Amino acid sequence: MQKKYTPKTKSQLIKSNNAVVGVVTAVLLIGLIVAVISLIQTIYIPKIMEQREAEHMDKVAEQFTYLTSVIDGQAADQSKNLPVATSVTLGSKELPYMLSIKAFGTLQILDNARFINITLSDGTTVESFPIGVISYSSINGYFLDQTYTYEAGAMIVSQTEGNLMMVRPSLFIEYDSTHNILNLTFDVVNITSVGQKTIASGFGTYPIQTEFYQVSTNVTYTAIHDVTIETPLSNAWYMFTDSLLKTTVNDNQYDLTDTGHSLVLDAFSGLTVNINYKIIDIRAQIGPGWVQQ
Repeated sequence: MQKKYTPKTKSQLIKSNNAVVGVVTAVLLIGLIVAVISLIQTIYIPKIMEQREAEHMDKVAEQFTYLTSVIDGQAADQSKNLPVATSVTLGSKELPYMLSIKAFGTLQILDNARFINITLSDGTTVESFPIGVISYSSINGYFLDQTYTYEAGAMIVSQTEGNLMMVRPSLFIEYDSTHNILNLTFDVVNITSVGQKTIASGFGTYPIQTEFYQVSTNVTYTAIHDVTIETPLSNAWYMFTDSLLKTTVNDNQYDLTDTGHSLVLDAFSGLTVNINYKIIDIRAQIGPGWVQQ
């Protein structure tokens, strides 16, 4: 038996239309929310995280500058058994409730990572001095990675494009124009590690402790032929040394070469060059609690 069709009443049609409009409205609202979240996630979150990581790099630069001042003070004061802790923040956390990644960093003490070579005028006597450094390198997710290095008394920041000296080392030049004598005074800070506390990685804040140990070298070399600093940060040393020499002697009286992995100062025209060379040993370790050795 065929079922008789009963047309819907006006009230039933209104209820049916309201239900459809409600579903469509919900779908549109969900789509709008998804679009807004996607816009925030793809445009604003990277900018916010990039700014956070840039601020963190500024903070590390400030902490490394303070570390440099602490070590320079210890090298000048030369008081033993007085370790001083300086905090370094390795990274930064991600944003809560949003999709982002942490920034990490590595702080380490590198023994004998650099070399300073001095050759005398006879060309046969070469003194080579290994130098330890303190280095921090970032692993950022949004901002340009940077490395801060304390080496031989200088603080240097480096990026992919190059490196720049932020704090000058204790290198001084005096020129005796009467006798054509160039006197260099170079007080080098050598970092040596204590125990096994030589590296820390992550995003937390870690102390690095330093103390004066000894003056291992204090000698004057006369009539030298050249001075070479073996370092991957040779560009920073080149710019600093070149600007220092230009204020004292003429460009044609010396030859300064940046090989990319070393700085060579030689070819002194008509000059007798002497160097007062001192190495100050600073012991360092990463983490709380000083380990005697």
